[in-house]
Amino acid sequence: MSEVRTIGLRLLLALVLSFALWVFVSYTQNPDRRARFDTVPVEVDGLGAGLVLVDSNGLPRTTRPSVSVTVEAAADELQNVGQPDLRAFQDVTDLTAGQYVIDVQVETTRTDRLRLKFATDPFRLPLRIEQAITRTVGLTVTVSGIVPFSFEALEANATARSQTIREVSVTGPQNRVERVVGARALADIDRLTSTYNSPRTLEAVDADGKVVDGVSIDPPQVLVQIPIVSSVGVKRVPIVPALSGEPASGYVVAGVAVEPQLATLTGSSGPLDGVQNITTAPVSVDGATRTFTRTVALQEPERARLRFGEPTTAVVTVRITQLDRPFQVTLPVTVQAIDIEGGLLVSLSPAAIPFTLQGRSTNLGKLDATTLIATVSLRGLGPGVYLITPQIKLPDGITLAIPPPQLTVTLRAIPTATPPTTPTTPQEGTPTLEPTGTVVPTTAIP
Repeated sequence: MSEVRTIGLRLLLALVLSFALWVFVSYTQNPDRRARFDTVPVEVDGLGAGLVLVDSNGLPRTTRPSVSVTVEAAADELQNVGQPDLRAFQDVTDLTAGQYVIDVQVETTRTDRLRLKFATDPFRLPLRIEQAITRTVGLTVTVSGIVPFSFEALEANATARSQTIREVSVTGPQNRVERVVGARALADIDRLTSTYNSPRTLEAVDADGKVVDGVSIDPPQVLVQIPIVSSVGVKRVPIVPALSGEPASGYVVAGVAVEPQLATLTGSSGPLDGVQNITTAPVSVDGATRTFTRTVALQEPERARLRFGEPTTAVVTVRITQLDRPFQVTLPVTVQAIDIEGGLLVSLSPAAIPFTLQGRSTNLGKLDATTLIATVSLRGLGPGVYLITPQIKLPDGITLAIPPPQLTVTLRAIPTATPPTTPTTPQEGTPTLEPTGTVVPTTAIP
């Protein structure tokens, strides 16, 4: 039995030594090696429908980030591995719109390389996903340039696939599409004498007229046609300044002057016959208190143009003057009693009365009602009830429009302590004295 055990142990030891020898020889003849591959592009797997990848500015991603990949394998396995055999990716399956930091995974595209180990630098990358939306906006053809004298440009028309286009569809990340208010095609007709006919690429624009990048437009291009026809009509019309707003309170527009006073228009006889004048861009007079001058553009009438060489601006002078007629305002003013004799109590009814004041609006506008105080002088008055007209001191330029109403002044002696007395009954025929008040006439301040 012991002999069998000895043989078994020898056999096991032989196997262990054989395996160790095989490992030593294999490692010596075919050791593990590492290879580093820089700038391996990172793909995105599992992006849901209706979602789009965007960069830090919210624009659709046009390039892919890259990482460095280190591959570890036996020398013979690694010998024929190149960067095209590696695929780096981020799995975004089931992710919705938002900001993420996701691990970078690596796999080989060769099925005969199954014993490779990968490490990436960096091992995670940020990722921003946004919802893609579509909205419909209006299309505008923006025309620049001036056709020569005796020619006029008619209304522009945009077509695509033989259909007139007035609206287009804009698609892209939600943060970009929501800024879009319209699309435009640019057309330059400067000095043209024949119909303009050109394909134009559309631009998406925001409320300020700035181009919004990162969106697609359907259709992306339209054919713009602008008929340019001979125009023999010439008409000289007056220039009419256009004003907006109101001057400051108490001021009016006393006059408006414009230079030049006339402008020459060209156009076809029909539309030109109905033009009686040409207006300027609006000139604001809001809050104005003095005369001022502005240089403003002339507004060309519909289907008529300023003749080539005519000024495109005019100098408008607006004369502002102050109203001369007085204004009136009624304010409640607190009344104070002054010159009170000693030993008297005073009661005023009412304690504040309305004063009607008049003056120019500028003076009235500077008036602070809280600082106005009316007074009644009680000099020489004893106990009693009086009707008195209050006096008031007013700033320069402001007067009383009508005399103020009188108020009731009650004066009472301050009560004093007296010893108790035995009440007596007045004898028949003895008169009883009662206090009486004196009414003092007063005159309103002019």
